[in-house]
Amino acid sequence: MNRRIGIASMAALSSFLLCGMQSSPTGCTNSNSGRIGPSEGEVVGIGVGVTAAVVVGVVVLVEVNKSHHTIKGCVTNGPNGIEVQNESDKKTYSLVGVPASVKVGDIIRVHGSKEKKEKGSTANQDFKVAKMSRDYGPCKLSPAPGSPS
Repeated sequence: MNRRIGIASMAALSSFLLCGMQSSPTGCTNSNSGRIGPSEGEVVGIGVGVTAAVVVGVVVLVEVNKSHHTIKGCVTNGPNGIEVQNESDKKTYSLVGVPASVKVGDIIRVHGSKEKKEKGSTANQDFKVAKMSRDYGPCKLSPAPGSPS
């Protein structure tokens, strides 16, 4: 939803800036040179403004996209190996390709990709770890019963 709002506002801002260049009041002249239209400095300023807006838009979209592939939570032992419950959406993911330094009972932040879950499957969705961003130390709560400490 936020991505659509960002794209729509960038399109509106760009069209507003570009449409402002095409229309000027009738009889608008520069008394020094006799030319009609924006000066060279105004054209350069508009170009710089449009470029800056596009760069800001791209950076925002990239950062929003990157944040969707990060999971932070407490590591537990599950039926299919190491799992983590994401603090933001409270979903539990089975970790694939997790570094050997990760221990059950630690709070970690990992970056990677969510694997597609098979339809009708009751198992947790897999999360393929590309890199571990940070280890925050032990969980505040003890790990689930039955998991080694």
